[in-house]
Amino acid sequence: MMKRLRPHRRLITAAAVVLGHAGGALAAPALEEILVTAEKRVESLQDVPISIVAFNQEKLENLGISDIKDLAAQVPNVQIGEFTGSATTVRLFIRGVGQGDVQVTQDPSVALYMDGVYIGSSVGTAFETADLQRIEVLRGPQGTLYGRNATGGAINIITREADPGALRVKQSFNVGNLDLFRSTSLVNVPIRDVAAVKLAYTTYNRDGWVDNLGNGEDFGKEDRETFTGDFHWDIGDSQELNYQYGQSAIKDTSRLSQTLGFDPDAPVAYVIRYQNPAVDANGIPVEATSDRLEHATSFDEQQQGDVQIHAHTLNYAWEASDTLTIKSITGYRDVNAFTQNSQVPSASLLGQYSITNGLMRTSFNQFTQELQLIGDADALSWVGGLFYYEDESEEHNDGNSNGSEAIPPGQLVDYTSTKNRSLAAYGQLTWTPPQLGDSWHFTVGARYSDDHRKAYRDNNRVSYGFAGTPVSIPAFQANYDKSFSKFNPAFTVDYDLDPFSNVYAKVVTAYKSGGTSQRSTNVVNFEQGFDAEELTSYEVGYKGDMADSRVRLNAAVFYMDYGDYQQSVPTGNNPGERDFVNIDNADIKGLELELTAAFTEQLTGNISYGYLNSSFGPEAITYLGLDASAPGGLSARTDRLTDDLALAPKHSATVSLDYSRQVSFGLLTANINAQYQSKANSGVVEPSGTLDKRTLLGATLSLSEIRPGGDYGALKVLLWGKNLTDEEYFVGNIRQTAFDDLGFVDGVATFGDPRTYGITLEYEFLR
Repeated sequence: MMKRLRPHRRLITAAAVVLGHAGGALAAPALEEILVTAEKRVESLQDVPISIVAFNQEKLENLGISDIKDLAAQVPNVQIGEFTGSATTVRLFIRGVGQGDVQVTQDPSVALYMDGVYIGSSVGTAFETADLQRIEVLRGPQGTLYGRNATGGAINIITREADPGALRVKQSFNVGNLDLFRSTSLVNVPIRDVAAVKLAYTTYNRDGWVDNLGNGEDFGKEDRETFTGDFHWDIGDSQELNYQYGQSAIKDTSRLSQTLGFDPDAPVAYVIRYQNPAVDANGIPVEATSDRLEHATSFDEQQQGDVQIHAHTLNYAWEASDTLTIKSITGYRDVNAFTQNSQVPSASLLGQYSITNGLMRTSFNQFTQELQLIGDADALSWVGGLFYYEDESEEHNDGNSNGSEAIPPGQLVDYTSTKNRSLAAYGQLTWTPPQLGDSWHFTVGARYSDDHRKAYRDNNRVSYGFAGTPVSIPAFQANYDKSFSKFNPAFTVDYDLDPFSNVYAKVVTAYKSGGTSQRSTNVVNFEQGFDAEELTSYEVGYKGDMADSRVRLNAAVFYMDYGDYQQSVPTGNNPGERDFVNIDNADIKGLELELTAAFTEQLTGNISYGYLNSSFGPEAITYLGLDASAPGGLSARTDRLTDDLALAPKHSATVSLDYSRQVSFGLLTANINAQYQSKANSGVVEPSGTLDKRTLLGATLSLSEIRPGGDYGALKVLLWGKNLTDEEYFVGNIRQTAFDDLGFVDGVATFGDPRTYGITLEYEFLR
């Protein structure tokens, strides 16, 4: 299908082919051209005026990336981690913009796409993928082509389609510490050279790395299965159809939410009871420590989750002429999930139940349909499209984190349902005037979005205040029903300095619709909800290849102005009872820098750096909170804001070296990489927990293209290790005034993985 390269890129590509066939005497170390589909067409990454990082299949394998969480710390100014207490729910942050509190009534701020289909819920996004082709991370708002909920940016996951041109069989086994075992089986069968069927199956298991001395499973256990079936059909010379069915089962347990420090003299700390929460190396019980625990005693039974995902994707493309391609992208996704959201599972309130032990049952299904027109004509290229999206969800909090065991059966109700619909029309036009020597490119884009959101909440339960006594919450049934619409323009100008480098400047706008809170405990806040958030970004960038394409430098400087920033705040009797509010006058400044160099034909190095400087305009925020003594049970509450936005570390960087050498019996490759991240806030309301600075070291060593003889395929052996120095670091840290009252003065944190290592054996047959 249609592939667009600027004239100078075509020349470079042609020259590379000529040199490649001219023999080793003319060969020189040069960086590989990276092709992406960030703007809905195939282009060189160096031609796209976006701060973008792309990982091809080889890079993904060398870094040990098999699911989206593995991208964490690999891309500066990008944060990817699980929602605290929920192992299978992923939070995405780009440039300090993301969804802090994951709820079915509020959308993500980073758009996640898989094979062109938008994924509307963060629940169940920790899935395995059997045959990744590429992952693209687009930093900065993508309000025109991606639109819906892309205020922070977008992540594209692209899997390999079935291939009519080859019979392919692949089997890999991966074993490691913590009794890790992963097996991936794949077969691609061509049909008459015009169609193909591909089947892939992955099973993955890893023990929990915090032993549970109490009831139930260990903390941090992973248990996943994935099956995909692909059918590809080349219909004549101008049409192609690709259908994919995917099924995933995720049965992970949550990580340990660990109390970092406990003050028994805090105002109401006397209501907390520990059940031998942990033991030290000598088996002596300890109540709280800032060190990563290897053992803990659960008060409640720790249960495995059960997330079942079924997804259908149908992509059709028709090259109607040499200048026009028409694409249709249809997707359906169904998620049914049971998850245990445990907070401080080793402590109890008055010895009755853990501080929070939410047993959530979530059903979510979505349907998307997108129609794209992609064209080129003389000095113009364009992309236009129509987008339709709808979803429905239901969520039951069976466990009720605030005292379900004290309520007679049948009297507990904590239920929320949603129904949303979104329509959009978008277009982007690039003009390269020949009068200016084909060096200037002017791009205008716009998107009109119309969102309608509905929610229903039935709340009838008992809450426990910080004195440990039951506090009656008035039962209510409430409806939320609001519509939002927005016109988002964008303008970009980029200039080719020479055939190898260019500069660009752009102004982009994006928005995310409003909504309400499924954790709300009062009818006023639920029915009122919160407004849409808007973001305007100003960015200047440079992309260039130097020294005969042996050095590549990409850089971007940006300023983003936030309007009505959406933030979750506590409005009830405890931290779990929350509503969303809008905060004005937040802004983010920063830069991104990526330098890649081919030192020799065998050795390549990369340095990537990200800087963020975020701040709020007002120093405090006022909102409605529960107050039993106030008329109507509500009164104004004022909280101070942090200096920086949440999950927006000032400094983040990655450094890596790749070495490859052809030896007599195969290809030897090695990679060593390090990721650094400075301290970051985990929330925006004081007191906020912090994620301390960290440096993680990883490495791989592989021998591939091992031929056993004849045409019997090839073998690959890969040794890998992550967090080789076994650094202790937080991936989440909750700290609020309410926790201080209970004695958790240093917060409740979840730790990242300890040192992990293993070996991968792979066989692939291709004919």
